[in-house]
Amino acid sequence: MNFQTFQNLNKRKAFQFLAFVCFLALCTVTVQAHVKWFVEYDITKPPTSIGEVLDGTFVKMFLASVAACYLFFLADRFIYEEGYLAEFDKKLRLFDNLASYIMRAAASVFFFALFIWYLNFGASFYLTPELKTTAGYVPWLHLVMALCALTRRTTPLTGIGIFILYIAAGVNYGLFHVLDYMIFLGIGYYLTVSSSKNKNLLKSGFVVLFASTGLTLIWASVEKFAYADWTVPLFDEKPHMLMGMNPSTFMKLSGFMEFFITFILLGAVSVVGRLVALGFMSIFVLAVFEFGMVDALGHLMIVAILFVLIVRGPTDAREMLVLRDKSLFTEAYFMTGLYFLAFVMIFILYYGIHHMSYGL
Repeated sequence: MNFQTFQNLNKRKAFQFLAFVCFLALCTVTVQAHVKWFVEYDITKPPTSIGEVLDGTFVKMFLASVAACYLFFLADRFIYEEGYLAEFDKKLRLFDNLASYIMRAAASVFFFALFIWYLNFGASFYLTPELKTTAGYVPWLHLVMALCALTRRTTPLTGIGIFILYIAAGVNYGLFHVLDYMIFLGIGYYLTVSSSKNKNLLKSGFVVLFASTGLTLIWASVEKFAYADWTVPLFDEKPHMLMGMNPSTFMKLSGFMEFFITFILLGAVSVVGRLVALGFMSIFVLAVFEFGMVDALGHLMIVAILFVLIVRGPTDAREMLVLRDKSLFTEAYFMTGLYFLAFVMIFILYYGIHHMSYGL
């Protein structure tokens, strides 16, 4: 099939496929709650062995995700090359200031909520619900950070505060545990440089913010394969979450969907990226109705970042993934190859760092 033939195909098929991706994502809405916030867990225990993870169901889902990845990027690059809504997309990319307001407001609400949580329950945590602490300075640092995020000049102090809390959590819980929350390193960096007048520095803030968010989400997807048993008590309490599947199959599907959606979100260059971000943000919002305020608080910053991606769009750094002198099919093959590489590498890193951290 040559390029001209592809152009003459029914364009609705591309959008139908994208709609199908969003539908599958919404079907797995309940897995977006971070299981460590709701059940007992022991991260020092060895994860499920690779041999047990790679069963027939896993292989079938992986092959299906590879095929879906190819089809998605074929559609995404086609939409990009044809310039659908390109002007609209370009105009939205100018909203850097609005993105800054969104992140500052979200950070202020987030850290003020952590302070209120301490006042109401007498307990505090560094950055997420399971990273509990009795350190007296933490809730008051939360309050200072919340206030600093209100003004542009003092916002970098909030970013520095995030680094302090992340390091403190790492000292108390270990490197492997805090790798679950690389997103906060991105948030901290973005807030630190957000008041800069240097355009390159500001652009780097968005690049680090989006990249750290993606890494956090795909890291969490591997956890669903490695520690699927953690979710069993949650399924016992909420059996409707399984949607008729057995727990093993459901967790594998959840892991693949989270990895797949995150990867295409990071790799999409057309206006479709905003649609995927909108669908993904909707998933986290809908999960709040299932899991309540703990989930709402824990995922507030992810929702804010996805909203920024919808409003502001990706950075120009995304252009490095576009092979302008190649055909659409070659570009789709290229992105599918990156998908395969990313999948393998994240597994190696997850199991390897766990082994180095706990020797199991």
